[in-house]
Amino acid sequence: MEKKQKKDDQPIVNEEFIDDIEQVEDLAQDLEENQPATDEGKQKTKTRGKKASLERELDDLKNQLKELEKQKEDYLSMAQRLQADFENYKRRNKNLVADTYLDATCQVVSSFLPVLDNLDRAIASFKELDADEAMLQGVKMIQKQFVDCLEKQGVTEIEALNQPFDPDVHEAVMQVEAEEGQEPDTVVAVLQKGYRTKDRVIRYSMVSVAK
Repeated sequence: MEKKQKKDDQPIVNEEFIDDIEQVEDLAQDLEENQPATDEGKQKTKTRGKKASLERELDDLKNQLKELEKQKEDYLSMAQRLQADFENYKRRNKNLVADTYLDATCQVVSSFLPVLDNLDRAIASFKELDADEAMLQGVKMIQKQFVDCLEKQGVTEIEALNQPFDPDVHEAVMQVEAEEGQEPDTVVAVLQKGYRTKDRVIRYSMVSVAK
């Protein structure tokens, strides 16, 4: 396994490389300052030659240093781009998982809603026929358990009765004359209950609206 990468602000250039540059500069300065007094002309020529050679070496080292610094900036820029791309990938993947889960939830709930509709109809029929109270309470208990399961999945009934008509969650299947005290465009009857999650309508409420 590769060693953990150093922090971005740690120099990419080896400290020994920097020391070499400093030693070359010091040597050039010493040669210039400490020339022997004898045979001065010949010694100066020899010294100038060494100094020129050292200066060329120093220039080469400085150019190498610039190139390494440039490489460091390129690598840093590349690492930053890769990090940004990875963060975008994680965000897209997270959104995809959430959307997939929501789609599956809506499909499953939608397939079970007719069962809940039949329970609602059974309760209404029992009340009209004055059926056995124990049987009525039993059906109500099943209905409540069903609704509780939906709520645990984040699914709730859409409010409709006596609410202003909202085309985003209501589907008007008929219009009736408004009675006394009723506002126009108000839902006066729910023909089929609607359900939704926090972010999506699973089934629109089928309603009757006052004119």
